[in-house]
Amino acid sequence: MIPLEIEHLSVRYGATTALDDVSLRVGAGEIVALVGPSGSGKSTLAAAAMYLLPSEAIEQGVVRIEGEDVTTLPERRLRALRGGRVGIVFQEPATALNTALPIGRQIGEVLELHTSLGRAEIEAEVSRLLIRVGLDLSRKRYPHTLSGGQRQRVAIAMAIAAQPVLLLADEPTASLDPVAQAEITTLLLSLVRERGMGLLLVTHDITLARRIADRVVTLDQGRIGAPAAPAGELPERAARAGGDPLLTFAHVTRTYPGKRARVAALTDISFALGKGETLAVIGESGSGKSTLARLALGLDRPDAGTVTLDGNDWASVRGPALRGMLGQVQAVFQDPAASFDPRQTVGRIVAEPLHLLGPLPAAERVAMVAQALTQVGLPSDAVDRLPQAFSGGQRQRIAIARALIRRPDLIVFDEALSALDPELRDEMVALLQRLQEELGLTYLFIAHDMDLVRRMADRVLVLRHGRAVALGLVAAVLDRPDDPYLAALAALSE
Repeated sequence: MIPLEIEHLSVRYGATTALDDVSLRVGAGEIVALVGPSGSGKSTLAAAAMYLLPSEAIEQGVVRIEGEDVTTLPERRLRALRGGRVGIVFQEPATALNTALPIGRQIGEVLELHTSLGRAEIEAEVSRLLIRVGLDLSRKRYPHTLSGGQRQRVAIAMAIAAQPVLLLADEPTASLDPVAQAEITTLLLSLVRERGMGLLLVTHDITLARRIADRVVTLDQGRIGAPAAPAGELPERAARAGGDPLLTFAHVTRTYPGKRARVAALTDISFALGKGETLAVIGESGSGKSTLARLALGLDRPDAGTVTLDGNDWASVRGPALRGMLGQVQAVFQDPAASFDPRQTVGRIVAEPLHLLGPLPAAERVAMVAQALTQVGLPSDAVDRLPQAFSGGQRQRIAIARALIRRPDLIVFDEALSALDPELRDEMVALLQRLQEELGLTYLFIAHDMDLVRRMADRVLVLRHGRAVALGLVAAVLDRPDDPYLAALAALSE
């Protein structure tokens, strides 16, 4: 039986065609990569393969799992199919796992639902699955205590628990650091070959697709297209010296409570980010990048050392001075949709930071919103629309407009470009570089993509286990690594 057959599939949402006469098949033990830009229909096709399309979708065509047309199955049979004959791995494992349940319980629930194993057999199989995906840890651990790569391994263990014939992986490495990306990719490859599963890999990374897939299928505006070519590369950024220090970390240490003792997220970190400069911060999951970002934004305080913004210590300011500092720094996150209220219009979303300025005349608010949207290349009529009416790249522009409206000195980008397809990513790099030149902005750029670091940053800070492994000009650090971990990161960007 063929794990997946899609024949002449078309999907419409009202007047919008998401998929147009698409045919695709994935054989046993075969890896098929599905690539294409944002809005091309990749996620719609993956949802259709599991018959998980929203109720407003109008679908035509046939989708077969092992010869069985899923479009004709009752809901009870579909529930047995999902997680049973078909396993699913999503981009962000943190949202796919239940934070209230230990990981062993979550893997065991899949076995309870889709196999006839008894309790003792399930416990033994959970242990085997954890070992198979490379996790030598207690089944009693909770997802929030694991790194991103570890959580993705748990998600893979759940996806393969019931011996599926087909694995659907939707951007399974996009949110991971380079080392974890390589490890998860190797794991998926070995599982497919070992178990003879079919794998449909949805990705925007054409280089990854060509490296691991037996076939690469491209989607463009809902139709199967010609073989994809790698995105054109932007030139590496010529390093520039920053002006006077804007953001300074001086011997900063931050710890959090652990079971027996406090756990260090950052230890003795020192650096100065000059005005107009871009400093990239890289490192594996759990290295301290997010903690550093929170400290820079004034959302957290160090246990030792000082974090200053334009000479003012975050820990000592209060009242109007604190509100002024909060206006000097803004953030742009990886998933803009998660930071938007879906019930608010774009105009209200972009205007949100203006509350720090106190009451403003309505005309001035409208003018400031219009200017911010113009700066990021969005039309003025976007103000009255909801964020879900825009593509992923446009939503990221909305997030950048919101960050710009207070005219900040510093913007912290926390994996802000990692989930975009190559074409959109290059477009956003060009936009951010232009805005930096025009407005004199300073960037703290947290990333796991070494190519992005080379394009965006003047200097790079490398973290591992909360400590600084290296700090210097991008070319000096990445081209001549003198640390084994740093060498591994640099090798993954070649």
